[in-house]
Amino acid sequence: MTVIGNYKILKELGEGGCATTYLAEHIVLGEKACVKKNLKLSEKEEQALLQEARLLWHVHHHSLPTLRDVVRFDDDGSYLLIMTYIEGKDLYKLIKEDHPDGLDPEHVCWIMQRLLNALHYLHFYGIIHGDVKPQNIIVKPKEHNAVLVDFGLSTVRPKRISETPGYTPAFAAPEQVAGKPPIPETDLFGLGASMIFSLGGNFIGKTYPYSVPKPLQEFLNQCVRHDPKKRPKNASDLIAPLSDLREKLFGRRSSERKTL
Repeated sequence: MTVIGNYKILKELGEGGCATTYLAEHIVLGEKACVKKNLKLSEKEEQALLQEARLLWHVHHHSLPTLRDVVRFDDDGSYLLIMTYIEGKDLYKLIKEDHPDGLDPEHVCWIMQRLLNALHYLHFYGIIHGDVKPQNIIVKPKEHNAVLVDFGLSTVRPKRISETPGYTPAFAAPEQVAGKPPIPETDLFGLGASMIFSLGGNFIGKTYPYSVPKPLQEFLNQCVRHDPKKRPKNASDLIAPLSDLREKLFGRRSSERKTL
């Protein structure tokens, strides 16, 4: 058994970028936690890790993770980020392993609505996630919730002269690829692309399975327009219209909790 600080490591969840993530259990409380431990860091990577910690320290939203603690080890200078463990499959695995033809459109609508509320919260505080993609969306059907995770590429109030901290090519907005600083519309692009992917569609060609209603296609297409000025400006601008669309398509503004 490996023990790091007050946490017993149960298993490795993944490794990438500059850190390894573990599922852990608090020794005293018996509660599960997500422990993110850095690998060998350059000074720039260390600052990115601490930036993520500072961002999460002030985040308190049911569709976002909560930072419990940050620990630095003097012997090797490594850091631990202790976060809430979000149990569930990420959207990418959910599609690839369980729903290769795509999710039901009504499920996609409630998932998107949860994430729009999370982005509205972040953007209100000047935080741009910068890496919204299926792999960073944990779906929790029983709780009827979706959680946006991994703030390693996030920025706070980016300026026009700011550089993009990085991106995932498959779901990156055109302005990120061009090296421009992320903006709220950048997160909306990633969300729209992720939702189109979850429907079994292709956001590049804006193609969808025949089962996806045209009004929903049009709603999502506005998020993935090449020019960010032609996308919706704020996540909040989409929340009420999405509820209206759900009522029009499915006869209700909210849906029951059920397994996907």
